[in-house]
Amino acid sequence: MGAAEAVVLPTMQRILANWVPAEKKATVLAIVLSGFQFGTVSAYLVSPWVMDIVTGLDGGGGVNGWRGMFYIYGFAGLLWLVPWWIIAKDSPSIIRNRIGVAEAIKYESKLQQFQSLLRSAPWPEFAKSRGVWGMTLAHAAKNFFLYNLLAWTPTFYSEQYGLNVKESALYSILPSICGMIGGLTAGNSADFLLKRTNVRKLFQGVALFGPAACLSVLSNLPDEVRFAQILLGGAVGLQAFDAAGFGAATQEKAGNRWAGLLYSLTSLPGVMIGSVSVSVTGQLLDMMPDNASGWTAVFQLNAAICVAGALSFLLFYDSKKEFD
Repeated sequence: MGAAEAVVLPTMQRILANWVPAEKKATVLAIVLSGFQFGTVSAYLVSPWVMDIVTGLDGGGGVNGWRGMFYIYGFAGLLWLVPWWIIAKDSPSIIRNRIGVAEAIKYESKLQQFQSLLRSAPWPEFAKSRGVWGMTLAHAAKNFFLYNLLAWTPTFYSEQYGLNVKESALYSILPSICGMIGGLTAGNSADFLLKRTNVRKLFQGVALFGPAACLSVLSNLPDEVRFAQILLGGAVGLQAFDAAGFGAATQEKAGNRWAGLLYSLTSLPGVMIGSVSVSVTGQLLDMMPDNASGWTAVFQLNAAICVAGALSFLLFYDSKKEFD
C-alpha cells in the first residue's frame, strides 16, 4: 500500500506545476493537501461505527471488524478511480488537444517518457544543491513527528487518559481539522505576501518551530485530556504551514519538467525516516520505566527533531531556480 501511494505527492506536484500559475501555487497546494486531513477526519469519525457494524459479518471471527473496515475502504478507493480516470488530465494541452493526445505526448509511451526523464535528470546538481538539502531535511523532520502522531496518538490517549477506541478517535479529530485550517491559511497568506525566499523560510519556520513548542509543552503531560488535544491540534495545525514552505519550494527550484522528480527526491528520505520513527517510538516507550516518562521522552525527541529540521531549512534554502 505504501509503495502504491508513494506516487501520489510527486505526481500531484507535477500536475500542479503544469496547471497552476506561480502566484497561486501555495494556495492550490494547500487546498489539495487539505484533502488528506479531511480524509483523516472522516476516517476517525466513521471507522469505529463501521467496525461495529461489520463485526461478525466480515469473516474475521467476530473480532472487532478490522477486516471489514479494510474491505470497505479498499472498495471506496476503487470507486474513486472512476471520476479520476474520466476527469483528470496531466496538463491543459491534453484538454485543448483531445483528438491528438498522441501528439501531446510526442508519440512516446509513458515508459519511454519515464526512462528519458531519469536519464536526463540533473542528478549531480540535485545532490550538490544546498536548497535541495534544506527541503529534504525539513521534510524528514516533519515526517518524523507527523508519522508518530498519526500512529501513536490513539495509544497516547488510551494509556495516559484511559480512553477507549471510540473516544480516542473522536479526540484525534481536532488535530486534523487544525491541519486543514493551518494549510489553507498558510497557502493564501504566502501567495499574498510572495517574496519567495523570505516567505518560504517564514512559513517553514512556523511549520516546524511551532510544533516543537507544542510538543515541548505536551511533554509535561497535562492532567486534562482536552489540554493535550489542544496542543496536538496546535502541532498538526502549524505543521500544515509547510504547504507554503518546502511544499511549494520544489516548484520554485525546478520548472515543470523537474518539479515532480525533485519532490520525490526530497520526500524519499522523509518517508523512510518517518516510517522508522514509528518503530523508534515503540522501542523508546518499551525502554522507559513507566508510560508517563516514555511519552515525555517521545515528545521531547520529536520537538528536538523539528527544531533541527527548521534550522536546516533556514540555513540552506533559497528560492533561486536551479533546474529548468
